[in-house]
Amino acid sequence: MNMYDTRTMLEAIEQLKPVNTFLKDTFFPTPKTFDTAAVEVDYRKGKRKLAPFVSDRVAGKVVDREGFTTHLFEPATIKPVRTIQSIDLMKRSMGENVYGARSPQERAQEILANDITDLDEMITRREEWMAAQVLFEGKVDIVGEGVNKTMNFDFTNKETLSGTDLWTHADSDPLKDLKDTRRKIMISSGISPNTVIFSSDVVDDFVNHPKVSGLLNNRRITIGQIDPMAMPNGVTYIGNITELGCDIYTYDEFYYDEETQEDKSLVPDGTVMMGSTNSKSTMAYGAITIADTSNNTFSVVESTRVPVSFVQVDPAARFLQIHSKPLPIPHEVNSWAILKVK
Repeated sequence: MNMYDTRTMLEAIEQLKPVNTFLKDTFFPTPKTFDTAAVEVDYRKGKRKLAPFVSDRVAGKVVDREGFTTHLFEPATIKPVRTIQSIDLMKRSMGENVYGARSPQERAQEILANDITDLDEMITRREEWMAAQVLFEGKVDIVGEGVNKTMNFDFTNKETLSGTDLWTHADSDPLKDLKDTRRKIMISSGISPNTVIFSSDVVDDFVNHPKVSGLLNNRRITIGQIDPMAMPNGVTYIGNITELGCDIYTYDEFYYDEETQEDKSLVPDGTVMMGSTNSKSTMAYGAITIADTSNNTFSVVESTRVPVSFVQVDPAARFLQIHSKPLPIPHEVNSWAILKVK
């Protein structure tokens, strides 16, 4: 069995323990693969229509189907690459006994396993970044070498507070803002939100606000309650607002911005996101076309990940590449809202 065969490496990827990704797992938990490079992007802004009354002596009234917007969109390919050269097979790996006698083949197997894990995690972090872009911006800007396009979901449920409405001001009313936002979501989508995510710089302003802290007991608002759910890295469970039926979290996850060369938070500062884990959404994946060197043909692979390995003769090197074409799709665009509160 060739350990660099695409099927062999794909089996290895499928056995990897997934990286914890709070936004993707919470709001885009369902993967859907396509057998074409482009994916169908369907989304709608729902209306809660009532069935019409009619007399027993007249025919039933035809009711229009609720419309939705459809786009064919080809996600950009993500394909990070790692190189294995002969010198890598001779060097001691991290943690290996200095006096160990491992063969180059054994080191090659270990390098392959580590590289598959690293590349897969890089793609997963990009997926989490894309999920954050959709939730907080309502669109995904896909910019890279040879690609510059945007998938815009026509998201409009964003509000920026100002003046005395800012949560840092004593005259503001954070609970009222959250109740108004919940009502807005329910009216526009028919979906009841159950999850609130605070940026880490907002949570103290909320918990310590006089109109919140003074009502903790008589409104049955639990702050800092220990929750039995396993929290992924960066997630803190703050509590539950019984009046709203929402759990509150903060999410401190960062990514390195190559352009500005600094770490940036996935949840923008001063921001509150309210949404529902019950809204319809998909993490879509376009098909990948790869060259099959065994018979000099091309193959189209339908999968969330497609690993490929190939060699270079001079200088001697083997390359490992993992392809993916992800796109998070919120099918119910009005099912969440963003508040800029400070």
